[in-house]
Amino acid sequence: MLTNNISYGKQSIDDSDIDAVIETLKSDRLTQGSKVDEFEESLAKYCGAKYAVAVSSATAGLHLAYQVLGLSAHDEIITSPITFAATTNAALYLGAEVKFVDIVSRTVLMDNDKIEENISSKTKIIVPVHFAGLASDMVEISRIATKHNLKIVEDAAHALGARYYNGKKVGCCDYSDMTVFSFHPVKSITTGEGGAITTNSKDLYDKLKLLRSHGIVRDSADHKYKSSVPYYHEMQYLGYNYRMTDIQAALGISQLKRLDKFVKRRNLISNFYRINFLDNSKICALENLDGRYNAYHLFVMLLDDKEKRNKLISFLESKKISTQIHYMPVYKHPYYIDKGYNISLANAEDYYERCVSLPIYPAMEEFEAKLVTEYIKEFINLY
Repeated sequence: MLTNNISYGKQSIDDSDIDAVIETLKSDRLTQGSKVDEFEESLAKYCGAKYAVAVSSATAGLHLAYQVLGLSAHDEIITSPITFAATTNAALYLGAEVKFVDIVSRTVLMDNDKIEENISSKTKIIVPVHFAGLASDMVEISRIATKHNLKIVEDAAHALGARYYNGKKVGCCDYSDMTVFSFHPVKSITTGEGGAITTNSKDLYDKLKLLRSHGIVRDSADHKYKSSVPYYHEMQYLGYNYRMTDIQAALGISQLKRLDKFVKRRNLISNFYRINFLDNSKICALENLDGRYNAYHLFVMLLDDKEKRNKLISFLESKKISTQIHYMPVYKHPYYIDKGYNISLANAEDYYERCVSLPIYPAMEEFEAKLVTEYIKEFINLY
């Protein structure tokens, strides 16, 4: 029996991270200093994008991305129902609506074959969700968007460190206008809370940076009105306080140096799980598509029925093993039902009834992964 719980996910912090944060804490600037710029430059270089904008959360990143693309009341985004609510909430913040497209059962990625039938005159942005760390087929989604003159924002909250089938890194923005990442503690790297947006557009980059900090311009070269007043600054747009602190950025810089190591470890754990359940008819893993490098933010298994899934979660809890369910279809949340999203998508709902996310994180020990598989096999033998 375990003495400590095995979490479904958690951060990996070492002395280099702690030292980086302490150094910043001892510096003159805890926010709006040089560390945020350094983190942005490192992230953009890693992803292969021209620009990165660090923000307070991925939710803030999605909100800003939608806004700078002009999303507003009576517009629509198209996205997957199997995602964290922030993907769609950020559209609602702007008065827009959401069109949900069903998933492909074997991958839980949005079904590209169903995108075009959901496009209307109100559609403005397609938002593919790189679920659990597996990249969507962005070549095909980009083709659809170009055909219909639509914008693309990649929700890559799960996918920092992942690659498309051609080896390009998620976040390069070769197939989209912007990509949004999350740095929550259970993600590929962490800044405590935090997020970022990558883009190859200088125009979008400038707008994102402006809206991130209240819409206020400080550089005299960009002022609309000239003034001789010292420290003059002017608010040109209604922006937000979505800044990341230098403390967070220092942690992010340190974490980014170990990102590839983290993702490699996640892949090793996922392969171990796959091998152990390869020939089991009662439980199976999501498909990992050939040629794409999965960041494995999550490792999701599917049980053969809902009742068994719920019992497995309780059984593992009794063994001090924490799991999760990612996610209930967004349109099933009471808020969305109250707003009139009374829809049903067969694959999304079947998935939700049978899915369970197993523990996976870089610091997970081999014996812990073995215990998880042994207890699951014990459960399956009982049922």
